[in-house]
Order: sequence, then structure tokens, then C-alpha cells
Amino acid sequence: MELTCDVSIASHYKSSPQRARVISESWFSQNVYCLACESNRVTRTAPNTRAMDFLCQTCGHRYELKTFTKRPPRSLVDGAYAALIARISASTAPTLCLLGRNESWQIQSLVAIHSGFITPWVIERRPPLSQSARRAGWVGCNIRLDRIPTDGEIAIISDGVCLPKSDVRSRFRRFLPLENLPADQRGWTTLTLSIIRTLGKQRFELADLYARDYRFAETYPENRHVRAKIRQQLQVLRNLGVLAFEGGGQYRLLN
Repeated sequence: MELTCDVSIASHYKSSPQRARVISESWFSQNVYCLACESNRVTRTAPNTRAMDFLCQTCGHRYELKTFTKRPPRSLVDGAYAALIARISASTAPTLCLLGRNESWQIQSLVAIHSGFITPWVIERRPPLSQSARRAGWVGCNIRLDRIPTDGEIAIISDGVCLPKSDVRSRFRRFLPLENLPADQRGWTTLTLSIIRTLGKQRFELADLYARDYRFAETYPENRHVRAKIRQQLQVLRNLGVLAFEGGGQYRLLN
């Protein structure tokens, strides 16, 4: 990958946001490969395509690009709430690519937020625009990065160094089966994994999760069978190869 962007392609733009969009999208289309298959390129979608900036023509995987000099620690402003929720419900949510660069447009980092981890639980609805706004009533959203477990973040470039393509794809593809689950089911699975990661230990007990069942209940207050859902999600995570059952209510994370 070339890690210095060509800023000359945006020389005729005066708006800083427009310049950033043109420069970053040009770099992405020339350098980034598909994570979901063996294709070594992705293609820009038509202008104003909702909740998607790039598409792999080989496998159809979708990507949305966000560029910044300092990554937001908690949440990321995104587009229309309804459009993104519709994509999530249809299992066509994009993988969110966070491109970090310096003021000289040298690429410092590129992290993919796996599409399987983009669930309703991580989408925060913003208040409608006021009646005096040009798009009165329009409802946008934030993506809550702090609700996504580390498993859902796949580094492609870290500290200005490109990571091995085979390793990146292997980490990404591990969670592709999540996309075959309904959106609500994916939400339970990724929430369970997120809570397991907060335990901070390689081996844990079912009782550890039962002690935190209030966190599940807060997210899914309509569910009256939280503990049964927890056990179900542990089976899903086992099938994904994330953890192993050791018997007697004991579990072990595999990485």
C-alpha cells in the first residue's frame, strides 16, 4: 500500500470536508483490498448511495469510509438513522473503515469495524433537525464505538505499518457467519462477547455472566429469559471458534 495520499487531486476544491472526502476516497479505492474475499480491489459506489461508499464487485461486501486526524473515543457521527437501521435489518450493513491520517495526509492507521458487529445496539438515534433547519425533521445517528468489542475491530494499518493481508483477512472472515444471523440475534451475540471481554480473564464461569444479567436486561428490557439467551449466545460464540466449553459451567477464550 502507498501510505501517502495524493492531495493534488483535490486542488480545485475549496471546502475542507470536500477535500478530505475526495482525497481519502481516492486513496481508498487505489489501495484497499476486500477483506471478505480474495479480491484485491473495491469500487466506489454511485454518489449519494445510502450507508455505503465502496463495494467489492466479486463478493458484494460493502464498505463505508470515515476519515479523521483523531479518532473519536466514544461515538462517530453517521448518516440517516432509518437508512442504516434498514441495512442492518436486511443484513447488508457496511463494514465501517476508520482511516487515521496526519496533517500531511500520511496514513497512520486503518481499522475495519466488522459489519457483523454493526447492530441496532450500537446505533444511537439523534434528535430530529429543528423546523428551522434546511432538512427539517431529518433524523441522523451516531455509531457507538464504545459498544463494539475489540474482536469487531480489525486493524489493516497500525502505526503507519501495513499488517499482513492474510492475517487481516483471517481475522475478518472469522466473524462473517454473524451476517447470517438476524439483526437482533447479532446484537445479543456481540453484546455477550463485549461483556465477556470486560471480565478481563481467559477463563470464566457462567456465573460471571449471570452476575451481569442486568446489563443484558438494560439493553433488551422486553426479554424475560435473559439467562437462557446468555447460554444460547455462548453456544454461538463456541461455534464461531471464539471460546471453548470446559464443562461444569466453565469456559475459555481461545484468543
